[in-house]
Amino acid sequence: MTTRMVNKSMLDEIQKKVSKNFGKTSWLSNQDNCERLMEWTTIYKRNLNLFVEQYLEIHLHWYQVIWVYLLNLYSSIAIIAGRASAKSFIIAVFACSKCILYPKSRVVIASGTKKQAGLIVTEKIQKELMPKSANLRREIDKIKTNANDIEVIFKNGSSIVVVPASENALGYRSTIVIFEEFKLIKKSIVDGVLKPFQIARPSDFRDLDCYGKNEKLIEEPVNIYISSSWRTSHWMWELAQQLTKNKFKDNSNCILATDYSIALKHGIKTKKQLLDDKRTFDPITWRIEYENEMLRENTKAYFTYDMCAKNQVNKKAFYPRNSIDVRNKKKNHFSIPKQSNEIRILACDMAFVERANKNDNSAFTCIRLLPESIEYKSDNVDGKSIEIKQGYRRIVPYIEANKGSDVDKQAIRIKQLYYDFEADYLVLDTRNGGILVYDRLAKILYDEDRDCEYEAWKCMNDADVANRVRVVGAIENTFIINATEKFNDSIALSMREVLMNKRIDFLCNLTDVQDYLQDKISEYTSSADVETITFYERPYLETQALINEMISLEFELGERTGAVKLSEVGANTKDRYVSCAYGSYFASLLEQDLLSDNSDFDFDFDDI
Repeated sequence: MTTRMVNKSMLDEIQKKVSKNFGKTSWLSNQDNCERLMEWTTIYKRNLNLFVEQYLEIHLHWYQVIWVYLLNLYSSIAIIAGRASAKSFIIAVFACSKCILYPKSRVVIASGTKKQAGLIVTEKIQKELMPKSANLRREIDKIKTNANDIEVIFKNGSSIVVVPASENALGYRSTIVIFEEFKLIKKSIVDGVLKPFQIARPSDFRDLDCYGKNEKLIEEPVNIYISSSWRTSHWMWELAQQLTKNKFKDNSNCILATDYSIALKHGIKTKKQLLDDKRTFDPITWRIEYENEMLRENTKAYFTYDMCAKNQVNKKAFYPRNSIDVRNKKKNHFSIPKQSNEIRILACDMAFVERANKNDNSAFTCIRLLPESIEYKSDNVDGKSIEIKQGYRRIVPYIEANKGSDVDKQAIRIKQLYYDFEADYLVLDTRNGGILVYDRLAKILYDEDRDCEYEAWKCMNDADVANRVRVVGAIENTFIINATEKFNDSIALSMREVLMNKRIDFLCNLTDVQDYLQDKISEYTSSADVETITFYERPYLETQALINEMISLEFELGERTGAVKLSEVGANTKDRYVSCAYGSYFASLLEQDLLSDNSDFDFDFDDI
C-alpha cells in the first residue's frame, strides 16, 4: 500500500511511539508498520464486510455485505428472515470477525436448545468457514464440542460460547449475545438471565490513565436477535416495533427482514425446490417460514392461532397400516397401545365426487380420550382419598383429508381406519349424502385391497336411521350427526372451550419434530422416496391444515337466535375442523356419563 489513509496528526502520543514496545526483530518495531496496522484495523472495524472478504477471504452476497456492515453498527439489532436466507451463516461470520478484530470479546449464542445453537459452531464455523479461510484457522486456538461445552477459543483471548436459553445458563459474561431463533425463547429468560450477562469489553488499553477516563471509548454490549417470523401475539412483535421506532427516532437500533426471494435470487434455493416446499408445507408454515409474515389473527376469527398453537404439544403420531402389511398379517409398528379406560373415536365429515370441484374434502379424525382425575386426601380420621374426575383429555394423533370419492370407497376407508386405530365409536356426518355412507357401513363389507371382511355397524342415537338397514349382530357403535344451526353453535362453543382450557392435544408443528422423527423412525431418515417421507409427515401437515382452517373461519351471530355461525372465506375449507369438532363434541357427551354419579345417565340428542 502506497497511500496513507490516516493523518499522523490524528495519532496521540502513545500511538506515535507504539513501535518502541516491540523488540528490534519484530515487524512492529517499525513505526511505519504499526501505523499501517492501525490504519487497516480501523478500516476493517468500520467496514466489517471488507474484513470478511479481504482478510478471511469469504465471499458474501450483496445482501450479506449489508447485513454484516449493519450488524457492526448497532447495539441492538434484529434479523427476522425467511428460511434459507443464510441467517446462521451470517451470524457465524460476524461472530468470528468480531472475535478477531476485538480481542477479549465474549460472544454468547443462546437458543431454545443447546443443540440448535451449537450448530453455528459445528456446522457453520467448523465445517463451512474454517475450510474456506486459512486466516480464520490461524486465529482459532481450539474448539470444544463435547456434551458439556461448545466453545470456540481464539488466540487473542476472545471466545464464542453456546448456552441453552434457560435458567441453567446463569453465570456467563458476554460482550455480545446472539439470541438464536429467539421466537422459541421466553421473554423472561431474555430479560432475567441472558441480558444480565452483558458487560463492556475488557480492553487492555483502558487500563492506561489516558484512556480509562474517556467514556467515549467504552464499548456498548451488543444484543442480536435472529429468527424467522412468528405471530403478533409473541414478544417478537413488540421488539420489532420498538427497534423500528428507535431506528427512525435516533438511529440507535435496526431491524432487517427478508423473505424467500433472497434465497431464490442468490441460488441458495432453486425455484423448483421452493415450489416443492410450498406443496409440502401447510399454508401457515409457508407464510411464516418462507414469506416471512408475522401472523395476525383476523378480527372476525372465532379461533385464534395462539389458542390453537398452545395445544400443539403431542409429538407422537398414529399411522394406519398399508394393505400389503395387512394381507401379510404384519403388526402395525406405529400402533399406540390403549391406556386403562381409554376410549377412541373416529370422526368423519364426508364429501363426494360430484362436489369435488367445490374445495370439499372428506376428513377423518382419530381422537384418543384419556380420563383424567385429581386425588385429594380427606381430612377425616380414616384418611381416605377422594378422586375428583375431570373428564377426558382429547389427543388427536392422526388426521386424513382426501378429495371426495364414491360412497363405497369411503365406507371401506372408514372401516380400515376404524380397525387400524382400534376405535370404539364412529362419529359420522350424514348430511350431503353421508347417510348413504352409513347405509354401506351398516352392512357386511368386503375389502378387496386387504382381502378381509368387516362386520356390520348400527346407529346408536337415531332409531329411524338404525332401522334403515338391519343386520343381525350389527355392532352398535355409530353416532350420526345431522347438524342444525343450534347444534353448530354448540360444537363451536364446545371446541372453543376445549381449546381455551387446553383439553386437547394436537400434533406439534412439523419443524419442531424433525429431530424426533429422525430419532424414532429409521425409514424416515434413510428413505429418498418422496411418498415415504410424505407418509410420515402427513399427520403433522394435516394438523397444521386443520389449524389454518380454524383461524380462517369467520363468525357471525344469528340476528334472531344469537347462535354462532362459522363460515369459510374464499377458497378456504372447514372439513377438518368439522370432523375434529364433531368428535370433540361427542367426547363431551361421553364426559357427562363419566362425570355423572348416575350409571343410568342418558344422552340428550334433541339438538342434533
